[in-house]
Amino acid sequence: MLVQPYRKLARVACLALVLSGLAGCALQDEAAARAAVRDWVQLGETQYYFSRNNCAAGVFEIKATRISSVLTKARSIPAGLRQLDDNNPVAFEVEGLSPNMVSVQVMTLDQGRGNRIFAAGIVGKDCMLEEVSQAYLLALLDPTSVLIYEPRSKFVAVVDRANRRLFYAQGGGP
Repeated sequence: MLVQPYRKLARVACLALVLSGLAGCALQDEAAARAAVRDWVQLGETQYYFSRNNCAAGVFEIKATRISSVLTKARSIPAGLRQLDDNNPVAFEVEGLSPNMVSVQVMTLDQGRGNRIFAAGIVGKDCMLEEVSQAYLLALLDPTSVLIYEPRSKFVAVVDRANRRLFYAQGGGP
């Protein structure tokens, strides 16, 4: 007779563990993503956010297209790679180069870092709806957009100056 109450308690405990495990499946929540970029740009409203265990993606309105001096801006690919040597986030503001072209040039000079930047951007894209993904692609191809890479948290942010928004993409890899 004493076995029945313990079985019920064991089921409740198992259910609680499963539910707490599911709650931990998101890679990064919206508040943490906003906090990660808020010192770099003046954020407005969240236009989109989704996260699960292997990716996170967001689109945030920006009130101004200026990137804060708190974030180091690299005017060349080698200068950006030097910043990454110190594991610091960097905004690649290379005149005439879209974020996509910046990524390609980083890949050419440093395949390991290039792979990490591509992985964050591509895996993060998996958390985007189709229309968000298409807008992200356009921002990646726009030479007026700026690519930011944060090597510790392994995310990219693309400042889409033309449309006054910031795309956030994070992959959950090593």
